[in-house]
Amino acid sequence: MGGNPLKKKIFGILIYTILIAATVIPVSSIDTQKPGNFTLQPPIEWEKTYGRELVDWGRCVQQTSDGGYILSGACDRYVYTPCQGYIYLLKIDAMGNIEWQQQYGIIPYENVGQYIQPSSDGGYIIAGFTGYNYHFDAYILKTDSSGAFTWTRTLGLFNYYDDSLSVQQTTDEGYILTGWTGSYGAGSSDVWLIKLNAVGVDEWIQTFGGNGLDGGDCVQQTSDGGYIIAGSTHSFDSGGNGDIWLIKTDANGNELWNKSFGGMYLDTGKYVQQTLDGGYIITGGTSSFSMGNDDVWLIKTDSNGNELWNSTFGGSNWDQGKSIVQTADDGYFITGDYTDPVHEDLELYMIKTDENGNEEWSYIIDHNGETDSGSYGIQTNDGGYIITGETGKYNLAAVDVLLIKLQGTNTPPNKPTINGDSKGKPGIEYHFTFNTIDLEGDDVYYWIDWGDDINSGWIGSYSSGEEVVVGHTWFEKGTYVIRAKAKDGLGAEGDWTTFSVTMPCSYNIPYIQFLMRLLERFPHAFPLLQHLLQY
Repeated sequence: MGGNPLKKKIFGILIYTILIAATVIPVSSIDTQKPGNFTLQPPIEWEKTYGRELVDWGRCVQQTSDGGYILSGACDRYVYTPCQGYIYLLKIDAMGNIEWQQQYGIIPYENVGQYIQPSSDGGYIIAGFTGYNYHFDAYILKTDSSGAFTWTRTLGLFNYYDDSLSVQQTTDEGYILTGWTGSYGAGSSDVWLIKLNAVGVDEWIQTFGGNGLDGGDCVQQTSDGGYIIAGSTHSFDSGGNGDIWLIKTDANGNELWNKSFGGMYLDTGKYVQQTLDGGYIITGGTSSFSMGNDDVWLIKTDSNGNELWNSTFGGSNWDQGKSIVQTADDGYFITGDYTDPVHEDLELYMIKTDENGNEEWSYIIDHNGETDSGSYGIQTNDGGYIITGETGKYNLAAVDVLLIKLQGTNTPPNKPTINGDSKGKPGIEYHFTFNTIDLEGDDVYYWIDWGDDINSGWIGSYSSGEEVVVGHTWFEKGTYVIRAKAKDGLGAEGDWTTFSVTMPCSYNIPYIQFLMRLLERFPHAFPLLQHLLQY
């Protein structure tokens, strides 16, 4: 009547095992707080200097497809005439470390790389000049992805001043460049606009100017396939000492219209960009409308070059804007120079404005009385900024390329992946692999919660994408939820990810032997018990 005692015992073991397997360790709350965007002056993420001996310049920097940067300028320059030196090209990773560097040119000539842009084939196009004692030719240099020569061009006549200050790859895979030419045109210097094909052969050359001193400092291809040029004119100014000059052409370089901006004193145009509304934003310097000797000048026009508004920035001395970019929030970022009103030394100047030209924040970089100059700056993919120029003491012939990265919105690392055994036995150490990607390439740290009231705390640092192996031992039966998250070196934490591990029951030896022998004798009985004991 009481039944088989062995069956009752096995049934009790089964019920106990099922209850243990259904037990889940509770998971604590997850912190999902994320760092916010910067609303004021962003902090400096890093600052680097580069160079050889003597004087080194940074003239232009662009972000590359791998998240790093390419920089052009000059190196090993003499301070005094003849200012011989080399074009300088540096490939830099996302944290400012040099990956490779090249120099180009023939001594005793002066060689400077004024502008650089990555090209569609993975290489680079550089615009600059080469020459001796102020008799220069425009110099165009095309390289492969490692900085090796693909082709070069020199443009200009002997004993004249010609240069190229800006170059851009065009939609047909060729190149457009502008600069100042004394070899061609109507006056002592004219704007020239040169179209090259993909291998550097001239397709056409246009010049613009009058009897005075005129020149082009920046060119960009516009949305209609034509070109917009910013520079300076003494031939068509407002009766002063020079005006900003804006020239619009068609796709063949034929002038459609031109506009000048200025007053009774010297005003210069340095950079132009077509804006998202089809108009243009220009920066340079103005003495006509400054609070000091010269101020940074920002001018917004419509698509026909008619002024919509203008703003000035600076102190009581000489200040100038050299490059400008429209930012992701429709504002503008200007890089240039500021002169200390007391010590009268040059300092690097950065200005961020809203869409109407109102200043939101600015930076003045001064390294203890050294000469600091800003040449070019852009917004980076992370919402920050990269700026180049130079810093040092010219009287000691000790000037280096300067590169400054301003922090962006700093996207946190992705959710980590976790790989390892999902089943195991108590008392044995198991190893798990953790991996995550940080989009900015920052080093990462991990926090691992093992689900048994034990956590790792923050461990690291590790490289982004590096597989990290960590071991852990559980001593009790049950199902445990591993939780892991990652943060970068700036403290931005990503989301949690989870991974479940089950520790089957750990019976003592007599019980295991008894049950195994039972299953050997009755192999088709107790299927649930076979599964739970992994028989």
